[in-house]
Amino acid sequence: MIKLITTHTPFSLLFAEVLVGIFILLIFFTLVFIPWSKIKPSNGIREIVLRVYSWWAISVLVVVMFLVPGDIGTIALGFLTFIALREFITKLSVAKYYRRTLLYIYLTIPIQFYLAKYGSTYSFNTFIPVFMFFLIPTRNIIMGQHKKYLEFNGKIFWALMLVVYGFSQVTYLRHQSDFTNYEGGADLILLLVVFLTQINDVLQFLWGKTLGRHKLSPNISPNKTIEGFVGGALTLGLITYLLASYLPFTSKIEACLFGLGISVFGLLGDLNMSAVKRDLGVKDMDDLIPGHGGLLDRLDSLSFTLPFAVHYLILRGYF
Repeated sequence: MIKLITTHTPFSLLFAEVLVGIFILLIFFTLVFIPWSKIKPSNGIREIVLRVYSWWAISVLVVVMFLVPGDIGTIALGFLTFIALREFITKLSVAKYYRRTLLYIYLTIPIQFYLAKYGSTYSFNTFIPVFMFFLIPTRNIIMGQHKKYLEFNGKIFWALMLVVYGFSQVTYLRHQSDFTNYEGGADLILLLVVFLTQINDVLQFLWGKTLGRHKLSPNISPNKTIEGFVGGALTLGLITYLLASYLPFTSKIEACLFGLGISVFGLLGDLNMSAVKRDLGVKDMDDLIPGHGGLLDRLDSLSFTLPFAVHYLILRGYF
């Protein structure tokens, strides 16, 4: 059964309260960390300042997406997905004889977003993970290409899953979810996932700077510490426990566990993109935002937390 209507508006009281709270926090972190970066500069502080800037940009984009008509918001998100996918693919040094296959790769964006908005849950969740898994190598087999066959197919499929499948979760949640007994609706869930993901980065940094002694993944991200991760996860769990009335869960304990999940997947998304960049031998995925890198550099944690949040809600039967 195809569900096309989101029953809640983004102008609910709950949504307004959360939005005001987020912008108050944004102002607070801006007033704290930007002067801090001037007084006592360091790579860690610089990264947090970049996160704060990206938090501003993402928050504004999210609000704008909620205000514009649904089709325009979907097209805009699809265009941002195209930019992010292009960032990824341009770093892969694709052999000339595989470049024609890239046309089919880019065509997955409009198809996936169409399925996210109008398709069934099955078609949305299988088009890339199942059908594109077979179609990409099939096209190359028909063309008789075998040099770097495994490398190309693996990297392209990973790019599709990370970028296109990951970001299309937003459209799926906004247009195919139908929450019952929850005033906030899909838009508030999305706003909170973005907020929790971004604040998790800041919390892990602060705990790492305060108590960090043991490296979490020194070969991938030397600045990440076990203490920073644990402190950030526990704090985020406490935040979601306190925000339970703004979430659709049946208990505060489940809200707390959801926060712990966001923290874990946020860290994994961050580490994943760091590992990708180290493997590719690049510092940033792009220079779209001077001094800040590309879209994927700013949305690395969300690439994991969005699919986690959506599929957790599906598995628990909340819509």
